[in-house]
Amino acid sequence: MDDPLEQLEQLGFVWIRDAPADREQAFEAARALVDAREGVDGPAGLSLVGDFLLPPGDGEQSRAFQTLHFDFGVPLDPKVEVDVGRYTALHIPSRFGRVSAVTRLVPLTALLTQRGWCPQTELLARFSEYGKTHGAWNDDHGYIEGSLARIVEAAAGRPALPSVKIEAGFLCGMEFETLASELRFFERHSLSIDESAVEVSLGPGELLVFDNLAVAHGRRGTRQPGELHQWVFGECGAGIARQRELRDRVLAAFRAPASDQVVTEAPA
Repeated sequence: MDDPLEQLEQLGFVWIRDAPADREQAFEAARALVDAREGVDGPAGLSLVGDFLLPPGDGEQSRAFQTLHFDFGVPLDPKVEVDVGRYTALHIPSRFGRVSAVTRLVPLTALLTQRGWCPQTELLARFSEYGKTHGAWNDDHGYIEGSLARIVEAAAGRPALPSVKIEAGFLCGMEFETLASELRFFERHSLSIDESAVEVSLGPGELLVFDNLAVAHGRRGTRQPGELHQWVFGECGAGIARQRELRDRVLAAFRAPASDQVVTEAPA
């Protein structure tokens, strides 16, 4: 499978090792790929909703671990218009001679079909209830979740992670101190990250593009200031109906194989 568009369609991501080394050219290559993908399946012309340099050029190196997440989050219980991230592109400038961090990609279908889940109507009810205790501060804005771990425990109906509403000073994205603790969390929910994860050692001058609603991503290893350009292509001010449509694409990954349908929540 050598065609980048075919890889993005079939795998949910594409790693382009011979991408243009120049930042502007890499951006245009990512934009062209996303536009082509949307021309095949859905409306063309997504907006640039996020443009970041990570870590900031004048900042400090990142911590050695980043939990699995979705850029801009998944609108689990939408109530207002929001920007939705559809695709993420990562590019490392060619001037970086040595990169130690590894991007972790976890295709949702490969992970979530490892076990069974309750029906979609019950999933939606669980997401709504979880959002009331573990979601954003203002319930009138609905519930948008960026953490894969939180989506999993909400679906399982067994909340245990810290809540920003209850624990003062807690920051989203800091649910786990280490990669090992994150892996143990998923194991407790009968999910093996190792069986579904793909690791990408993105190097200088290379480009990685992935479907942000089909693939969760994280990192192991540190990044130096100014190391990574991140672009998020998405839909600006998506309405509630559209958010529900995109959310249901994510929920489709919870459809377990027939042999596992009897399992509705992880063992205690």
